[in-house]
Amino acid sequence: MHKEYTGTLAKGCQYCLKGEKLVLFVTGICPRNCVYCPLSKEKKNNDVIHANELKTKNIKKILEEAKLSGAKGAGITGGDPLSKINRTIKFIKALKKEFGKKFHIHLYTSLDLLNKNNISKLKQVGLDEIRFHPDLYNSKNWNKINLVSKKFKEVGVEIPIIPHSEKKVIELINYFKNKVDFFNLNQLEYATLHEKEYKKNKWIVNEDYSVKGSEKTALNILSHFKKTKEKIRIHYCSSKFKDATQFSQRIKLRAKQVAKKFDKINSEGLLIRGAIYSDKKSLKKIQKQISKLTKYSEIDKKKSRIIFNYKDAIKISHFFPKTAIVEEYPTIDQLETEVNWLS
Repeated sequence: MHKEYTGTLAKGCQYCLKGEKLVLFVTGICPRNCVYCPLSKEKKNNDVIHANELKTKNIKKILEEAKLSGAKGAGITGGDPLSKINRTIKFIKALKKEFGKKFHIHLYTSLDLLNKNNISKLKQVGLDEIRFHPDLYNSKNWNKINLVSKKFKEVGVEIPIIPHSEKKVIELINYFKNKVDFFNLNQLEYATLHEKEYKKNKWIVNEDYSVKGSEKTALNILSHFKKTKEKIRIHYCSSKFKDATQFSQRIKLRAKQVAKKFDKINSEGLLIRGAIYSDKKSLKKIQKQISKLTKYSEIDKKKSRIIFNYKDAIKISHFFPKTAIVEEYPTIDQLETEVNWLS
């Protein structure tokens, strides 16, 4: 099971399905400490900024990453973006100025920091869609949802589904159903920093890092509301679907933007290229030497190597040590998934 939904998908989700959203992580700071928070040690409770895989504070680099990704919108996340509201506003304003009003921006936040002032700021800079993550077991802030009535094109609730939480989630949906436009139910995944809590709650982690029972619970909730025949937009999204579709499509789009003349893009959007690894001082000399063996080549200072067409790698390997055919992501970190040494 990858996804299931009733009614139309939120506009932000429609872009995500095509891989057309820049993932803009504005801060790891958050007023909540959810036991299922998926953030890494590097991000959680740390004031760091990432645009997709790029760690940066530079707005120009964020805009460049959006272009290289072929993005038609951005999903702003954290932490809680409202904990750094002025920064969040600055980023939205810059994205809208660079790409126009049609560049669709949605934002994830809890209800904890929501107030009239924050809503007014977000509305003024053109935020299209806002998604809330209410505390499932504490309803004290739920009434804050009334502050956003008709302020944005779409308002939603998005929560991870804890196994056997049908009763509480149905209660939550019934409370918010006339106050928001849609609900997203996400399959619960393993949170590396909360291993003790997962064991305490007896949440069993599957091989794909999803939590056993989460999907079944989500489908039970969907089934309940299908039987009521109420016109509620509810979307279930599995961890497999996020990886296989959202992430994969984003990778393929970026590959088309960043691939060199000599690169081959495989079916997964990974780049296949030849490479000679050497010390940085020797790179120019080696590039000149291989000019007769390959038509196009480029020096990659970041990884201290020369990259070129993979088809030429075998003949080049006869003359240069540390020659390989590599398979890597088209992302800023150029993560290598496979390195086949030829010499």
